[in-house]
Amino acid sequence: MKQRYIPQGYTLIAKDERFGFEVYQLNSQRIVAMAFGGKRTKPDWHFGFKDETRLKAKIEETLQGFMQSIQLKADLKAKRSQPNNVQVGDIFRASWGYDQTNIDYYECTRVIGAMIEICEIGQMSEENGFMSGECVPIPGHYIGKPMKKKVSMWNDEPSVRIASYCSAYRIKPIAKVGNKQLFAASHWTAYA
Repeated sequence: MKQRYIPQGYTLIAKDERFGFEVYQLNSQRIVAMAFGGKRTKPDWHFGFKDETRLKAKIEETLQGFMQSIQLKADLKAKRSQPNNVQVGDIFRASWGYDQTNIDYYECTRVIGAMIEICEIGQMSEENGFMSGECVPIPGHYIGKPMKKKVSMWNDEPSVRIASYCSAYRIKPIAKVGNKQLFAASHWTAYA
């Protein structure tokens, strides 16, 4: 493991083990200090200060930043570990492509804790312009093999990572006729 480089003439003046935080001050007429956080070997800051009050304020500000960062990470972890509300039959839509827009639909076939099993489903598509059109999913019309995916929350809605270049987001039906769900059409293009 690399060691932090502390130049000659600097002494430790503040330390907080929770954050791996250390502040070193230069022993001279000027007030010069440098601070490290975490396991970093390069200083987070290395400044000259007009007086001791400003140095103490900078140390407090840095510690507050570390505490806020830890709280933010804890909040994010708690939010991610909340149970998702995905149900069997939910439809997910993936939009991807370069110079064109491809639309794929997936249906949840099984819920396994924080994971779900999805399967690609067919779509009804209609061309309504030059190499472009609208499509809607056909629930229950499976065209792919089932895949297990971890559910993530995005803007309080569940999503799953399909590939490195796309994620699928749950879409809600706009109406229900009998036991059939109706979904809003998605626009696709095929300019390749």
